[in-house]
Amino acid sequence: MNNEIVKVIEAIAGEIVNLARLVLEDNTIDLKDSSLSESIKVEIKSMGEPVVIEALFANYIGYLEQGRRPHQGKQPPTDELRNWALSRGIPTDNSTLFLISRAIWRDGYEGRPILATLEEELNKKFEDEWFDQLFEATIEELRSQTFLLSV
Repeated sequence: MNNEIVKVIEAIAGEIVNLARLVLEDNTIDLKDSSLSESIKVEIKSMGEPVVIEALFANYIGYLEQGRRPHQGKQPPTDELRNWALSRGIPTDNSTLFLISRAIWRDGYEGRPILATLEEELNKKFEDEWFDQLFEATIEELRSQTFLLSV
């Protein structure tokens, strides 16, 4: 891979983080104050030729995405609620966290389409911009290799 392709891939990875943060701030999802936006990391992995861009989120994103029906399973662990409570100025003593956990278990909560919305936005960006950028970088690499072969 040449430098142009690497630059495009790194730019795409950076835009993925920005898009993910924008999705979290969307009014329908409303997680702009969540520590989830600070947990987003993107890794670029190249095993041979295929390049994989992985977006990594905090482990509780699945719970937010799926939601929870009332009386489903056990109560959420209070340790998982501590950072959430801290970010909202809610006391983090064990009894308060227990009551929050109990309310989640009792009432459930509606899921938020975080990953589905992000996937939709990523697909749009790929179709509208990234495909062309990668194509141009690939053509440039082929031109430089053809030039080197002809010399």
